Amino acid sequence: MLPMPTMMTTEPGWPSNSLLGRLRDNTRQELLNIGTVVRYTADREVIEQDAKDTHVLLLLDGVVKVQTTDETGDTALLAIRVAGDLVGEMAALDQKPRSATVVTCGDVVAKLITSGELMTFLHRRNDVFVELIGMINDRLRWANQRRRDFLSHPAAERVARVLAELVQTYGREEAAGWTLGIPLTKVELASIAGMKPRTAEKAFSDLRKAGVVVSHLRRDVLVPDLENLRKFAGI
Repeated sequence: MLPMPTMMTTEPGWPSNSLLGRLRDNTRQELLNIGTVVRYTADREVIEQDAKDTHVLLLLDGVVKVQTTDETGDTALLAIRVAGDLVGEMAALDQKPRSATVVTCGDVVAKLITSGELMTFLHRRNDVFVELIGMINDRLRWANQRRRDFLSHPAAERVARVLAELVQTYGREEAAGWTLGIPLTKVELASIAGMKPRTAEKAFSDLRKAGVVVSHLRRDVLVPDLENLRKFAGI
C-alpha cells in the first residue's frame, strides 16, 4: 500500500520533500547563495539527454518535466520537479552523459550551479550531502514503485496510482475537485505508469467511465473525489 503523499511546506514555502525543504534555514541560505540565477520560458529544454555538460539546476520557481527518449524516438515522462527541487545531479556527481531531458512547463527561475561549485559545497556541508542522498533515494523508490505497479496492476489502475500521487503532491483543491495544474498530455501521464501511447487513451477512457477522472481540453485533469481515485487505484 502506498502512503498518502503530501505537499507539506517549510517556513519559507519550500515543499518538505524537495532538497531546499529538507535543509535547515542557515544551510538552505548557503546553498541559495551559490550559482547564477537563470530564467527560462515555457517548453524550453534546459537539460538535454546524452549531453556532456555537468551543471545542476536548483529550481526557485516554476515546474519542469523530466523525460527520456529511446532508440526508436518514443518519449516517456519520468517525473515532475517543482520549486525547491534539484535537477541534473546525476551528471554532476558521476561526470557521465545526461540520462534524461528536462523541459520547462511554463516560466521557470532557477540557480545554475556548476558541478565544481556543487562538489565544493557538498565537501564543506556534509549535512547537505546526506539530504541529497535521501532525495535520490526517494526518487529511486518512486521508480521502483512504478515497476511494481507494472507487474501487478492493469493499465487504468496504474494511471490512477500515478495521478493520485501527483495530484495529492502537486495539485490544488478547487470547488469541483482536485486539478493537477501542470500542462501534461494524457500520453505523458500514462508514460509515467509505463505504458505506450496507444494504451493511454483506453486507460483514461476507463477512468472517465469509472467517474474518478474528468479530462480537460487544457491539458489538465479534474479529479472530482481524490479518495475515490485512490480507492480505484487500490491505494
